Amino acid sequence: MKGAAGSYVFVGQDPDGVPGGAFGRDPGTGSPEVRLGVGIGDLQMIRLSILSVIACWAGSVLAVGGQAGPATPGKLLFEDDFARSEMAPKWKVGKGMFELKDGVVTVSENPDDHHGAYAYVKPSFTFKDIVVEYSARLDGSRACHLMINDSTYKEAHAGHILRATILPGKVDLADYKFGAMKNDVFDKMKDPKTTDEEKKTLRESIKDKSAVFKVDADFAQWHAIRVEIVGDEMLASVDGKPAGYLKSKGLDHATKNAIGFEVGGKASCLKAMKVWEATASPDWSSRRDAFVAAIRK
Repeated sequence: MKGAAGSYVFVGQDPDGVPGGAFGRDPGTGSPEVRLGVGIGDLQMIRLSILSVIACWAGSVLAVGGQAGPATPGKLLFEDDFARSEMAPKWKVGKGMFELKDGVVTVSENPDDHHGAYAYVKPSFTFKDIVVEYSARLDGSRACHLMINDSTYKEAHAGHILRATILPGKVDLADYKFGAMKNDVFDKMKDPKTTDEEKKTLRESIKDKSAVFKVDADFAQWHAIRVEIVGDEMLASVDGKPAGYLKSKGLDHATKNAIGFEVGGKASCLKAMKVWEATASPDWSSRRDAFVAAIRK
């Protein structure tokens, strides 16, 4: 679209139809020139447009499993839109109650079980480094745990390797392999003969195997959760923002083979889950400090 000499064109083109910003024509020569004298209102509109484009781009990157933390997503290993009436055939339910409706699964603990409700992806598959994305909402539950295990590993209770947990106002990440589920630690903590002082010492000995972070997100509302596990690092994001980070050797377990959820208390709701295999992002070391600095412990 061409404007008169000396006029401005705000349709994303110069006077000759070339994509650009604010252009005009020199009043003397009639030649196209860039106009720097854009009004404040116009600058504000341009700024808002640019920010909107950036925000939409960032959201779309995360929505398709794009780069965020230490992981670069690769092959899609699993996905579930929960658009059916029961958990089968994609999940094996252990305990608790699971209700599917309109693409949402509501998971509730059964008080008679004396254990959190849980289910794992079926059939299982072996993996090491992965990216997991899903949306979650706490509907009265104490916590919603993403659980990752190795059913063949006998040195930790139930083969638990790690977990990533959302709970009211917090994100909690844990290396279970060398932390709370390590057999000697787990057995000692459950032993009624273990004194309070001994339990305190045990907790101190595994203190570096977990980390808890405060978040502003109200988990009584829906939020997009992303968990990245690469080598001995795990990063959790909420709505695209870094929310939790843990570096611990148990995370680097080579033969993980089970992924699922456990819910303690009234109910948690889940939807839109995807799992990708992952490789280490080549530039992660240069971005790590900024990510970790953005997280509130």
